[in-house]
Amino acid sequence: MALSRTRRTVALFDNGQYRNAQVKVMNNVPGFDGTNPADFRKKVQNELQGRYSDTFQYIPRKVLSLRKEQTAEGEPSRFHAEDENQEAWTARKVILATGIKDKLPSIPGFDAIWGRSAIHCVFCHGTETKNQPIAVLLNPDDGQMTTGKALFVFLTKFANLNNHPVTVLANGMFGEDAVEPRVMPEFAITEQLLKMIKDRGYKWEMKTVSSIESVEGEDTAHSYSVTFNFKSQAETITVPWVVYMPLTEAPESTLQLLSDPSVSSLKDNFTKPSPFTSVPMGEMATNGFFYKTEIDGIFACGNAGLFMATVAMAVSSGQTAGAGVDNDIGMEDYNMESSKKE
Repeated sequence: MALSRTRRTVALFDNGQYRNAQVKVMNNVPGFDGTNPADFRKKVQNELQGRYSDTFQYIPRKVLSLRKEQTAEGEPSRFHAEDENQEAWTARKVILATGIKDKLPSIPGFDAIWGRSAIHCVFCHGTETKNQPIAVLLNPDDGQMTTGKALFVFLTKFANLNNHPVTVLANGMFGEDAVEPRVMPEFAITEQLLKMIKDRGYKWEMKTVSSIESVEGEDTAHSYSVTFNFKSQAETITVPWVVYMPLTEAPESTLQLLSDPSVSSLKDNFTKPSPFTSVPMGEMATNGFFYKTEIDGIFACGNAGLFMATVAMAVSSGQTAGAGVDNDIGMEDYNMESSKKE
């Protein structure tokens, strides 16, 4: 929208794959709190096509390849792309808003509740859980971020919601025969963390989760109930909400898009630890205020370039990246015009 406002020609490609595709309600977006994200996307699309159709194109297709052309010194950058219909496109700048993908546990039934009864962000969905039972699911397969550090985030972010009871699903991380949790530095399970959990009256369930069953109402934003089955016991646990804090990664479509040697260095970002988590999280590193990547002419915004992956911040970064693109194109045009007059 920022580029449309300055009458730059824009082609927006949309492959129809969204991180929040299963979410029925998005929150924490002023003016759209409690809105279905699909409705939000459609409203934005309609505004762009309705108000800026002379310069804006919405292309509901996947871009398969991207290549940066080698240009002479002083000339503007130039990029070539091909979409899934084998149509070729040329652009001076590229904004990557390709998102991230959640790495979910391989527990049968978990995918069905993700983004509905299974949540990860107190700002996005936490308020709806207030005063209700809740479980915190740990996943030792993915290390500290989905075990001890996830518990720490829950203790610090969800405390004011008065969830009761709170059940911590250890998911076998202490051993199938364990009766009590223990300090495990490799999973950031500290003595202080265990004491805080005990002092707050949280319950532990030690067994490995074998599967999840859920019952969902047609008009609700989440499942009515989520039942956890366990590997070595018949007893189950049923709650309306479960917190799971996943690692994230770049989607396969982004890796494919950046295959050409002229842009493939951006893929190195996906294996570098995030400065906020100390593990790779799938976002691209950017420099400065305008979300520029290490490749001149390519910007990354939204979840693709932000650690804080929320709708409001994604919109903000998109506007900022658009302003950066407009600034760079304006300066290039000015410099080329000036050089012709000399």
